[in-house]
Amino acid sequence: MSKAGKIIITLVVSIIILVAGSIGFGLYWWSHHKRELFETAQRQVEQGQEFGKKTDEQTCLDEAIGRYKANRGFTGSISSGLFLRSCLEASRPAPGFCDQVPKRSEILKSVRWQLEQAKKAGIDDQYGRQLFTQMQEYCESKDSKRLSP
Repeated sequence: MSKAGKIIITLVVSIIILVAGSIGFGLYWWSHHKRELFETAQRQVEQGQEFGKKTDEQTCLDEAIGRYKANRGFTGSISSGLFLRSCLEASRPAPGFCDQVPKRSEILKSVRWQLEQAKKAGIDDQYGRQLFTQMQEYCESKDSKRLSP
């Protein structure tokens, strides 16, 4: 076998071992942390519901933004998003809260709106914008509930 063939085989085998090891580590980590992750998610939902019962939609959004700023990144986005959605569902309506929110199907308008909202909120990363996706989903579901017989 040529030297190039041996190098290619070595690289392929190395990549397979790396992928298998990564999958194995991921499964091991998940099996030891899934309960903790689910409990954390449930806690965020419960906190959102409790907070929302005492306030309006805008205050829910403001609180979620504050929580995200205190815990930025992927996991912060998930936690803040869970809090926001459950808070909004339990909160009182705020005048004009959903008035300027585009539908998610309006892709370019949505992206522009999310970027503008994130900038106004002082969020400068891709994960924080997900809060405004939650807001869009909530406003769309609120519209569909209002319009259904």
